[in-house]
This record gives sequence, structure tokens and C-alpha cells, in this order.
Amino acid sequence: MLPLLFSIFMGGLIGYATNTLAVEMLFRPFTPKYIGRWRLPFTPGLIPKEQGRIAESLGALIETELFSPEVLSQALNTPETKAAISAWLDQLFAKASASKKCPRELLIQTFGEEEYIQKREDLSSLLCSFFVQKATEAKLGESFARQLSHRTDKAIPFLPEGSLEDVYVNTLGKLIDRELEKSLPEIIQQYVYREAGAFLGTPLSLTLQKHEQELPKLKDSLLSFIHTAILGALPQLLGSGEIKRLVVDRINSLNPMELNRLLKGLMKKELAAIEWLGALLGGILGMLTYFAGKIL
Repeated sequence: MLPLLFSIFMGGLIGYATNTLAVEMLFRPFTPKYIGRWRLPFTPGLIPKEQGRIAESLGALIETELFSPEVLSQALNTPETKAAISAWLDQLFAKASASKKCPRELLIQTFGEEEYIQKREDLSSLLCSFFVQKATEAKLGESFARQLSHRTDKAIPFLPEGSLEDVYVNTLGKLIDRELEKSLPEIIQQYVYREAGAFLGTPLSLTLQKHEQELPKLKDSLLSFIHTAILGALPQLLGSGEIKRLVVDRINSLNPMELNRLLKGLMKKELAAIEWLGALLGGILGMLTYFAGKIL
């Protein structure tokens, strides 16, 4: 019985030692070792030697499998993610409701006064252009002329219905549209600057208090905007290869010792299982060797 146990023990010890050495040879040595001009085989270890290829493979895996637009879209649509964004907006509203600062102060604090002024001007110009474009496309003069034509038809029954519409639209309607085209930019600009100035100069707490009944709608709109904006940006962000580049650069920036510590931390249980599996297989081989010796 003792020889059998000894054979199993030695087989297990050899198997454990062999697998432990094999695991260590994956990570060590960190640098090539030489005897004279000859580099020793298996130096550096496999992982330090292939660090660049490992970085490329991990970067591609993370970008295509973990951070693909489909995976992130599904993650954004989960109830947990929506609840987290909603909770974040609630905290934002609560913080704003308690703030005595106005948007102007917060923006200057964030961007600096010069950049704040530039962004304010850019946004105001953008809003003015948008409103002018929408007003021009709506052809308010023609719409007014048609309404006036319909009222005239009702007021003067003996006139054929619609007989004055072309006259009104082509004269009065076009005249109004031309005048509006001249004066609208200035009117809209004054309106935008006045309203924007009032909003930017009013403490956030007062603004939110004034529009308290509209906050649920605002929150829903912001949730929808955030969701749409993120989904819209995903293809461009992920298609640019930026995530892969970040992963590759980060892994390549690690020295072999740091990479060793990182990978061993990630695969601690798996590497230990490989070592103990060697002990198990070695023990089984030791037992088989003992019985084979007895038989032969």
C-alpha cells in the first residue's frame, strides 16, 4: 500500500510542478536571456513576447463583441439603464432646484467667460436661422391671404367661391411674405436675445419653480433625447476604431510585470485549476505506473 501511495504522491507532485512551471513560463521571464550571443529558448515568456498581438486581439474582441452598436443598444433599452438615467436626471433637477446660481454663472464657471460668450453667440445665431427658415417655409403671408379670401367669400355670397384667392395670394400674400423676409430676422433676433438673456440671468431654482408643472414632460423629453443622441453617436464612435485603439495603446503601455499582475489577477482561479489538474493527472499516471509495474 505504501509504494502505491508513494507512486501517486510523486506522480501528483511531478504533475503539479510541471504545470506550475508551464504557467510561469507563459509570463516569465519578462526579457530575453542570453548566454553570450545566443538567446535562450522560451525567453522572454510567451505573453511578454506576444504582448502587441495580444493587445490587438483583445482590442478587436472588445470593440466587436462587447462594445458593438447592437450590444450597447440592447443595454440602453433595458429597464435598469433607463431607471439609472432617470435617477440621474432626478438628482440633476434636485440639485438645480436648490441652486441659487443662474445658468450664465454656471456656464462661465464651466467654459470661461470668453468661450461662454462665443458659444452664446453661436447658439443664438443658430436659433435665429432656424426660426427664420421655418417662418419662411411656412409662407405666413400666403396663409393669411388664403384665410382672408375664405372670409371674403363668406361675407360676399354672390362671388364664386375661391374667385379672389389667387388675387389675394399673388398680391397681398406675396407682399406680406416679402416684408416679413426683410423684417423677420431682426424681430426674431431681438426675441431670441431677450428670452435667452432672461433665462440665462434667472436663478435655476426660480426657473424650475415657475415651470414645475412642465418638469415631467421635460424629463421625458430629455430621456428621449439622451437615448436618441447616444444611439445616433454609437455607429460613428464605434466605427472609428477608437475603442480598439484605446485598448491596444493601454495594453502596450503596460510593462511586462504589470501585464503579468493584471492577467494573473483575471485568471487566478483558472491558472490554479490548471496547476491542480496537473497534480490530479500526475497522481493518476503514478497509480497506473504502479499497477503496470505489478502486472509486467
